[in-house]
Amino acid sequence: MLKVNKIIMRTIKFLLTTIAVLLCSVMANAYDFTVDGIYYNILSMSDLTVEVTEGDNKYSGEVIIPSTVSYKSITLTVTSIAYLAFSSCSGLTSVTIGNSVTTIGESAFSGCDSLTEVTIGDSVTTIGDSAFYGCWELEHVVLPCSLTKIACNAFEDCQKLAEITIPSSVTEIGVEAFKHCTNLTRIT
Repeated sequence: MLKVNKIIMRTIKFLLTTIAVLLCSVMANAYDFTVDGIYYNILSMSDLTVEVTEGDNKYSGEVIIPSTVSYKSITLTVTSIAYLAFSSCSGLTSVTIGNSVTTIGESAFSGCDSLTEVTIGDSVTTIGDSAFYGCWELEHVVLPCSLTKIACNAFEDCQKLAEITIPSSVTEIGVEAFKHCTNLTRIT
C-alpha cells in the first residue's frame, strides 16, 4: 500500500509540474512578436494582418500605433487593437492610432488613468465596450469620420473630457457611453 501511495504521489507531482510548465509557456507566448515596444498577434498570414495586444511589459509614455509593421521581412497591416491590449497601463499618456486600424477592442484602454490624449486613425469604424473606461485624465479625443459605432460605456468615467465631436457617420452610441463624464459640457 505504501508503494502504491508513493507511485500515486510521484504521478501527481509529475502531472502538476507538466501543467505548470505548459501554463508558463502559454503565458510566455501571449503575443507573436514585438516591434519598437509594441506587441502584436498575427491575425492572418494570408491577409497579412496583425492586431496590437498586451505583452510582458506595460505600455507607457506616448505610443504611436503604425499602420504597418515589418516582421521577418514581411510587411503586415495593423487592423485592430485587441481586448485589454493597453488596460491598466497607468504610465500611458498619449496614443496615436494608425490609419489602417478599423477596430478598438473591448476595454482596450480601460484604466489608463494617466492617458490625456487620443488620436484615432481614419479607418476606425468601431470603438468597443468600455474601450476608454476609467481614463480619468483623458481630455482630448479626435474621432474619425469613418466611425460608425461607439459601444456601451466606451468613455465612462473620463472625468476630464470636456468636449467631443461625434462625426455624422456614427449610427450607434451604446448605453452609458459617456456615463460619469462630469466635465463633459459640449458634444457636437
